[in-house]
Amino acid sequence: MSVTALSAIETRLAARDAAGARLAADALLADAQLPVRERVAALKLRARAHQDLADFRAAVADLEGACALAPADARASNELGIAYIDAGENGKALAAFERATKLDPRYARGWNNYGNALRSAGRVEQAANAFNEAVSVDIAYAMAWANLGVVRRELGNSAAAESALTRAIALDPRQSGAIRALAALRREQGRFDEAASLYGEMARLDPRDANALHLLGATLAERDDLEGAQRAFTAALARDAGLLRAAIAQRLTLPMLCANAQAIIAARAHFHSGLDALIDDLPRRAATLSAERTIDELPWTNFLLAYHGENDRPLQEDYGRLIHGVIAARAPQWLEAPYRRAVGGARIRVGFVSSFFRECTTGRYFERWITDLPRDRFEVFVYHLRPPGDAIGNSLFERADRYRYLAQWLPSHLAPLIRGDSLDILVYPELGMDATTFAVASLKLAPVQCVAWGHPVTTGLPTIDAFFSCAAMEPSDGDAHYTERLIRLPGIGTRYRMPIVPSDADRARFGLPLDIPLLLCPQSLFKIHPDDDARMAQVLATVPLAHLVLFQGRHPTLTARFTERLRAACRAVSVDLDARIHMLAQCNHDDYLRINACCDAMLDTSRWSGGNTALDALACALPIVAFPGRFMRGRQSMAMLRQAGVDDLLARDDGDYVAIAARVATDSDWRQSLRARIVEGRQKLFDDPAPTAALAESLSALVQRA
Repeated sequence: MSVTALSAIETRLAARDAAGARLAADALLADAQLPVRERVAALKLRARAHQDLADFRAAVADLEGACALAPADARASNELGIAYIDAGENGKALAAFERATKLDPRYARGWNNYGNALRSAGRVEQAANAFNEAVSVDIAYAMAWANLGVVRRELGNSAAAESALTRAIALDPRQSGAIRALAALRREQGRFDEAASLYGEMARLDPRDANALHLLGATLAERDDLEGAQRAFTAALARDAGLLRAAIAQRLTLPMLCANAQAIIAARAHFHSGLDALIDDLPRRAATLSAERTIDELPWTNFLLAYHGENDRPLQEDYGRLIHGVIAARAPQWLEAPYRRAVGGARIRVGFVSSFFRECTTGRYFERWITDLPRDRFEVFVYHLRPPGDAIGNSLFERADRYRYLAQWLPSHLAPLIRGDSLDILVYPELGMDATTFAVASLKLAPVQCVAWGHPVTTGLPTIDAFFSCAAMEPSDGDAHYTERLIRLPGIGTRYRMPIVPSDADRARFGLPLDIPLLLCPQSLFKIHPDDDARMAQVLATVPLAHLVLFQGRHPTLTARFTERLRAACRAVSVDLDARIHMLAQCNHDDYLRINACCDAMLDTSRWSGGNTALDALACALPIVAFPGRFMRGRQSMAMLRQAGVDDLLARDDGDYVAIAARVATDSDWRQSLRARIVEGRQKLFDDPAPTAALAESLSALVQRA
């Protein structure tokens, strides 16, 4: 009788008759004589019906009852964990999944669910171990291989991630999680064509997947295929009109490289008209979204706008107001002033948020901001949104009072966690390079919120109170370039560790010619303004033996387009660029320093000057020819050269720039004297404690003034 009744309940569930299944289970469970085994089975089935009807608390109650009657049943414990997840009780879910794996160590699904719960709890290394157990038990478990690949990527182990993800796709070509993670990995590696193909496959596999088309559009934009990107964004919005990210991208995506100054003007006009269109379009699309989804739809950054070298304050301010208005309408609780602690004699609680607390420009610049803050005055929280693991990440982990690793977290998850830490002041070392961080910064998560010059342009966000910059780099009218209050720090603004330069620099190692002047322009190609092309061409025309050394872009299309643009500038002054240029592949930092040491001078770019690249050059005693720009982002090398005492490398105009570059390239005695002066003067640049001491005072003053 009970077996037949259980079968009938299963039939109703299969037919999606959850209400009928629940009634049938109620009737069966009302039988006081029902044997324990059948009672457990009936409770499990009724829990499934509850879940189908979104009555998650009732499902939890039934599965707790089943586990009490059958404490050795690993599958019941696993199902209870799933019910806890549905009910929002993640801590209890973690314990239930762990219990399932202990009850049956050969239960692959239990290990997989345990891994997912560990990952959600931020315990990513333990999650990887759980997924490893799952695939060890069941080598054909595609979903577990996919999850293993995802966490390996989060841990920064790209090769192992790729192995697991390709294994998952081989087992199940429709495994969307594995395809998405592999596409993201390919995009990070600069393999945009492969990434685009994978995102396209995702979109074909699931006609409802709008995000796959959005990611396809973003990937195509990174290889400067704007027409293809627009088609993808339009198709994404056709699938999901509430995909705000795609709506923003459709209107505001800019070219990676502009062909000339007129193309920059056109791009900025397109951006301006796009903002005007979004003023009505974005609130309309957001009108039906929940608060959580609204803020999760806002990751975006106007990254490329700043490289045009113009005053971006009006456009950034318009964008900031637009986003602020959407949040005010759909998620106003995230703009409310957070609770202010009574600091009194307690340490100031300061948080730092970034995706770049690692070996990169931002990590090298701002590591000492965090490690050097006096711990008797500051309690330091670090929120790292990318995989940890290198020397800088480990240094911050060891020095922070609380270090939170939050890779792949959505803004709706980050916001309550950060606000819940009751910070007195929150610092973003950069805003403009990472979309998630910019979205989080558009919320009010601490009483005082600040940004540094990791991306040296105003945010335009009403939620950011102060902008930390360098006094020596700002023009006299610098305050007018920011919506935030400008705070000028001394020196280069940070206590920068001097790089250790390898002693084995060798031109032959990098295929560079011997015994001729080598002029290095190490900037990413999108940082090089068309005006810089003309100056470089004129230098080559003036010094017939000199060769240029640059680095390839992240996609062959970008390299080809830049080279053609520079070729045209060279052709105008009768220079054969192809015989005078060396486009090197991207390399590790040690090899990059070796290349600096191989060259005779660095040609700085004026709209966006060297920052980290200038410090690396000076560490290698490489003379930098600089032409200061109008805004701080074009004046970084200038400040460094002045502080090092070699300001005779600063040009007054284009002609002066060419003359200085020509002299450095051809006058070996002057070049050697410059190198000697750099070696003597660079001590003033590196390991200077004054900027971090000034930072501590500024943070204290901002908190006291709030």
